[in-house]
Amino acid sequence: MFGSLEELGARPGEANTLQIIKRHLEERARKTTRRKWGGRALIVLGVFTVFGSFPFYMLSLIPGQSVAAGLAIMIGGLAMIAGGGLLSSWSPRLKDTNEALLVALKHGNRLTIPLLALEMDVSFEKAEQIIQELVKKGIAEIELTRGELDHAIVYQIKGI
Repeated sequence: MFGSLEELGARPGEANTLQIIKRHLEERARKTTRRKWGGRALIVLGVFTVFGSFPFYMLSLIPGQSVAAGLAIMIGGLAMIAGGGLLSSWSPRLKDTNEALLVALKHGNRLTIPLLALEMDVSFEKAEQIIQELVKKGIAEIELTRGELDHAIVYQIKGI
């Protein structure tokens, strides 16, 4: 998501904050990788369980044998496959307001609705809701700019 501090346009006072954010994002990436490999391992274990239990299930179809034992093992293996698939495909997201703060840091603590919508890949309505939530919490302040061509409303993020 972020490159070097120079690419982000970091000023000397912001370097520490940006380094903390960069470390946080790297840690999230490591956790995501571990989760994906754990899910894949669970899928492989489930496949071995299903195929390993298949002969027992077939033997249980002989009259007088219990069907439940072989079937229970197969259902357990299928559950491991499904759980592993979910675990490997799930990726947690930051809360929208936290992600908006990261976008603001990237752009000099200033946000506009179109910029946030493009950076977060959300609709303009959703971007406006996120910014309004930041304003309500007192994290962002409205700043009208006259120097720009579009006379956009710029939201200044304070305290970062």
